[in-house]
Amino acid sequence: MTPDQENLCRQALNGMKTISLVGPLPHDSDGLTSVLRQHGLLTASINPIQGTATGFTAAGLGAIDALAKTFRPNLSQISRRASNSTIAKLIGSEMMKAWIGLEASSLTQPDFDGLQAAIDTWFGTLTHVREHLVVCTLFPYAIPGFTVGPVTFRHLSELPADGFGVSHEEFWPKEPPVWRQWFRDVWAAIRRKPVPRPEVGGFRFSELVRFASERAAPWVAFVKVTRRPPEESTRAADLSTDIALAAIQLISPGNDMRGISRASARAAPVWRADVSRVEGGGFSMGTRSQVPAVARPPELIEAHIDQVEPALRSMGQRLGAFLDASSPVPDLDEAWCNAAYWYHEALAETLDTVAVAKLETAIEVLFRAENMSGSKRRVNESFDVFFGLKRTDPLTPSTTMTVEQFSEAITTARSRVLHGTWPTLQFDLPANKSSQTVSYGDVELVARTLLVNFSIYLDDYIAAGSPADTTDAFFEWIKARRSTQSASATAAPTGL
Repeated sequence: MTPDQENLCRQALNGMKTISLVGPLPHDSDGLTSVLRQHGLLTASINPIQGTATGFTAAGLGAIDALAKTFRPNLSQISRRASNSTIAKLIGSEMMKAWIGLEASSLTQPDFDGLQAAIDTWFGTLTHVREHLVVCTLFPYAIPGFTVGPVTFRHLSELPADGFGVSHEEFWPKEPPVWRQWFRDVWAAIRRKPVPRPEVGGFRFSELVRFASERAAPWVAFVKVTRRPPEESTRAADLSTDIALAAIQLISPGNDMRGISRASARAAPVWRADVSRVEGGGFSMGTRSQVPAVARPPELIEAHIDQVEPALRSMGQRLGAFLDASSPVPDLDEAWCNAAYWYHEALAETLDTVAVAKLETAIEVLFRAENMSGSKRRVNESFDVFFGLKRTDPLTPSTTMTVEQFSEAITTARSRVLHGTWPTLQFDLPANKSSQTVSYGDVELVARTLLVNFSIYLDDYIAAGSPADTTDAFFEWIKARRSTQSASATAAPTGL
């Protein structure tokens, strides 16, 4: 350990206390928490046999948290494998196990080496691959499974998947012949007992199938996560599914795709009922389907997935490199994944003010803009890099709004909504200095185009070799390549 780490260890030990729990232990968590707080402990481990509690004060926990950060430097590969809170819990547990009764001033090198070895051993155990099953609301029809990087989507009808030790017969149990069903039902009625029925999914999958049925979510994302503890592994699988769903939305635009989601996240109901009455007038009622892509035939969906496979593969590489912490450009891959997540969240919003704020945030984090002025600059620069449009150029041939006015409009909309100078519960978006406004559709189109192009260009950037992991270097490479291609095209001989 470094001298700073050893100093933090001593500070943590100064904040570790063992107290005696006189009398019977409280049966409720509030009572136990009250007892601990009386002694200045924020967290503790109870020893019921000895009647003691060992824990840490606020100062002790602060030192442990700071110590945990030293074992997982920011943006390092190891920082993505476990959260700071997980490492802090491990350190606190090891200290309570090995250092009870010791004084901070009495800690010696073997004590520090022992804690270091325990942490190294724990990280060394994170070698396994855990495959998660995440239920999703996706297409309403069954089509063959497809992959987005480390995430494979399968319709529920395709289950069970290989490797889970469940046979097809166990997963999809058959009902007995009609005469046996009749005999079973009569016998159950005579005995006044419920009829035992085999559950779809068998012992291992029945709860997942029930959850999918309750949420009208007939798709399952299979996500393999490596070298993470269980809690972080589950979180990584959830986020990976969200980003993979964003990739699908990026290559399948349309309002009917805004509702695809992870069933355990912000999944909207697949239908709604509306009832209203006009005073002194009539009564109206009706239902409306909200099933994503319900009007898209399965043959069209399948053909489209095949057609856009190169783009899905590209975006899957961004996700896979980030998830496995194996990217040659971790900052750029992480920026894309962060932006894709914000894009997915924006599409789930029903208010344009909130949706546009999140879409602009997606663009901002994609280019690591850092602030409002940086965001304007990055948006302007991105139009030059990806589309060859300068700040004063019209956004499209059919509009008078320039690139600079567009970037100002979307950054102004985000800033005013988030800072409370424009009402969130408003149908319209605020205007820029030129009294021009943008629509949700305008911003969504730009965000989607930038995300897709960013990923495809990044593939070529990495393939070119020795890429610098910064947005500026990436942009300069794209512009240099375009200049080279333009010069080659100009120099090429023309036929008669």
